[in-house]
Amino acid sequence: MKKGLCIIAALALLLLASAAFGDPWYFSFTVSGTILNHPAQYSGILTDGGSGTLEFTLNDALWPDPSDPAARFTYIWNTYFKTHYVNQAGAQRWMGLIPGSYSMVVTAAPAGYTGTMSAYIDAQFSIRDLDADRVLDDNEKYGDYNQFNGTIWKNCTDPSTGEMACTDGPGAISAGRFSFTYPPDLDVMDGTANLDLAPCASSTDQSSWGTIKALYR
Repeated sequence: MKKGLCIIAALALLLLASAAFGDPWYFSFTVSGTILNHPAQYSGILTDGGSGTLEFTLNDALWPDPSDPAARFTYIWNTYFKTHYVNQAGAQRWMGLIPGSYSMVVTAAPAGYTGTMSAYIDAQFSIRDLDADRVLDDNEKYGDYNQFNGTIWKNCTDPSTGEMACTDGPGAISAGRFSFTYPPDLDVMDGTANLDLAPCASSTDQSSWGTIKALYR
């Protein structure tokens, strides 16, 4: 019984230490790009809450080449949007979930976290069906009501590489004014994001876990 209590107490202390180590970070950004270009990439700068650059890239490896924009749009629409219709009264829309990646070069942020951070993003694009007829009209294709939201999956990085340290788990990013803009024109999207930043796992963490296992034995 005492051994079990020791294990629980040790785990509680580690969890409290992890929670205390996280630093919530909220920032704003402006990016430009278009889903119909290759790479399907949006890039820009942080505008509030820190300084640096932000870039996210959608996985368009199987998409038709931008030299045939009509074929590229048709593939994207049929694959990600057409059958994903949300029939919510007053807010009918198509939702497209597209995997990708993102990278940031941060020159200023809370708690002194600076450097390069890269990981995965699940990008979700919302296209409003303004007349609720389940047909994509031009004013909806290029409409100001469309939005981008994403879940950021952060990877812990090795501090010895000089990369920005962060916790595993999801963060959130969102922006407005998404549309199917044909190159060379670009969308300009303003948005916000939040992440919980913390140092990567260290040798101290490993030795602490070793102590717990020793208690169990």
